Amino acid sequence: MKCAYSSNIGAKRKVNQDACLAATIENSGRKYYVFAVADGLGGHRSGEIASQMAVDYIKEKLSDVENYFDYDEMYHFVNAINHEIIDVSRNCEECLGMATTLTMCILDGSRLGVIHVGDSRAYRINKDGMEQLTKDHSLVQVLVDEGKITSVEASVHPQKNVITRALGTDDIVQPDLYDYQVTSEDVILICSDGLYNMVDEGAIREIVLTHSLEDATKELINLANHNGGNDNITVVLFNPKEEVTAND
Repeated sequence: MKCAYSSNIGAKRKVNQDACLAATIENSGRKYYVFAVADGLGGHRSGEIASQMAVDYIKEKLSDVENYFDYDEMYHFVNAINHEIIDVSRNCEECLGMATTLTMCILDGSRLGVIHVGDSRAYRINKDGMEQLTKDHSLVQVLVDEGKITSVEASVHPQKNVITRALGTDDIVQPDLYDYQVTSEDVILICSDGLYNMVDEGAIREIVLTHSLEDATKELINLANHNGGNDNITVVLFNPKEEVTAND
């Protein structure tokens, strides 16, 4: 297993509201690798607090979950994070309305669980192509699903940053749980929208496949900033074939 990660404020923001995680956890005698990206909502106060709360909760509490591939268990886990964010928000005037996305990957051998709320994304990248593993919880995705706009139109839609689910906005949140098989040829990318809104998939894939994971994280962030850097940029890359390293 090898991973690399980095987060950057971007060229236009005054605060980095993204948070990320790369960790190894022990549970019932098994070792799991856990990776996450949380993007505090830019239009909400204290988004950086909400995103950090999400990744801190994962570090502290994920080992209490018995089955990471059971929807009910992960539903309750994600909603526990949601409730904690809401509780702090309601009791702290400066934090009122804070919220965050969350995309978390849990690797158990060749099995990959992806837990997802919002519009941060997970991708699988290999010699055959680049596959988006999550589906955005966003207004434009609803319009695409309803056939009202195309995916190309969605990428430039003026409301492309309006999301329909996040942690901290509603008393109950409905996460998605995906279950994939991965191989040593796959590189998994988790990123905030500050990457994929600034760098097209072809360029992302080329950089990932032609650089080490550490260099790829730097190149992706540099290119996103070169193309405008309109938002915070967070990149987590991992694959299961080498020993774990990380950079921040």
